[in-house]
Amino acid sequence: MMKKLYIWLACLGVLCLAACDSGSKEEAPASSAKTEQAQPAPAAEASVVADAGSAPQELGPPPTKEQLDAADALVAFYNTAASTLANPYYTQADVMMGNVRYYLHEWMLAPRPDGGDGKPLAARLAAPKGMFSEDESRAMAQWVEDMRQSLDSMRADYRSLERYVKDQSIRDDGVKGKTLAANIEKTYDRFSAARSGYMGTVEARAASVEEVLLYGHPLKRQILEARKVFGLFSRTAGLLTAQKPDREALEQVKTRLEASLADAGRPPFPASPDVERTYREFLKQAAEFKEALAKGLDEGFYNPVREELNNAAVGSRQAYNVFVREANPE
Repeated sequence: MMKKLYIWLACLGVLCLAACDSGSKEEAPASSAKTEQAQPAPAAEASVVADAGSAPQELGPPPTKEQLDAADALVAFYNTAASTLANPYYTQADVMMGNVRYYLHEWMLAPRPDGGDGKPLAARLAAPKGMFSEDESRAMAQWVEDMRQSLDSMRADYRSLERYVKDQSIRDDGVKGKTLAANIEKTYDRFSAARSGYMGTVEARAASVEEVLLYGHPLKRQILEARKVFGLFSRTAGLLTAQKPDREALEQVKTRLEASLADAGRPPFPASPDVERTYREFLKQAAEFKEALAKGLDEGFYNPVREELNNAAVGSRQAYNVFVREANPE
């Protein structure tokens, strides 16, 4: 039986935000940091070569065509939502917040990022009819509106901060600048809460169909562990947006990441050597993220470390997409 491989897209924030309390003079404004743009992976039929008896033992009957179609639609919407929230229109919030934190540290403000038109993107985030409950759909619509309002407010305050920084005649020891920065951070918290609420709802519903999509798949363990890894990347990104990242929470992320990578890498790997090679490359890239995370916990999350994290996250995503393409030849 031919099976589908899929990738759960994680809406990652900017990992390379300038740290306010780092004291490093080598940091660059956060606007120069690279942002991962999550892209949907191909959804073609897989050609995994399964060894006899390698398929996982499943409880219950296989899913019906109707269940598979519904699950496919849900995952497709999840991927659409995640890639939409990775659009620069939405990630400008992370960039502006990073720039403001750098400003409070160095008193230099990077130019405001381009905003673009968010209306077409908001339409893509609308809950498909019948996929979510009425309460969930209303909450999702409100979160999308909260994100729009928050972005408008952040951009307005950012413009005011730009004018303030450029006006050399003002002598107030940075009082107004600090006030505007505090307003932006408060609004950013609202934006982040709305984004987390929205994606949390979509992810919870998508996760509920995992067993349907992966029923009897020989690479079920590897695929589920990869999803956990990307989720931990996203968790790291969220924790690093705080001015003082939660060290205990980051330690927990590192421990969970080590466990997922170990479980994902253990044999057997019931697929062709070419498919396994691409998956091992994904694990190698993900291990670099783990090493950068450990380095940050030991030495501090200065911008060079955050850049390493970001590069490893991007590399892992690209490597996993290669794995999906190798396992799902056209």
